[in-house]
Amino acid sequence: MRRWVLILVPFLALSCHRPASTEAFIRGDGPYRFTVDMSDSTARYDFDLYTRIDAKAYPAEVRLEMMWKDPADSVFRETVYLPVSDGPTQFSHEAYAPYRADVVPAQWGEWTLEITVPERPEGLCGMGLVTRKIWDTEN
Repeated sequence: MRRWVLILVPFLALSCHRPASTEAFIRGDGPYRFTVDMSDSTARYDFDLYTRIDAKAYPAEVRLEMMWKDPADSVFRETVYLPVSDGPTQFSHEAYAPYRADVVPAQWGEWTLEITVPERPEGLCGMGLVTRKIWDTEN
């Protein structure tokens, strides 16, 4: 029995790592605050945004005000537009789009992304963020 424990412990330790992708969805009116862990200096990061609008009338795109705060509390702002497509029904419309790809942060650590929707369309359910960690496998 003792030999089995010695064999299994290293395999269990190796299998307990963070996933390469995380997803968070925040319901409500906003602002939407996401904590983004960019502490792995061996990785690059991709980000996608998504939401759903439950209403018959919907805009072609939703304007989003993005505010990034780095670990040293410096702030970076930008405006992006999230395109909205037809949904599975005439009352539900989806928006899912790449936001940033191959991001190498200026500082490693925990960042905060705050998203506000200045002209919030009726039926907006919330905001979601998908974060993917990508490692350079060619070197």
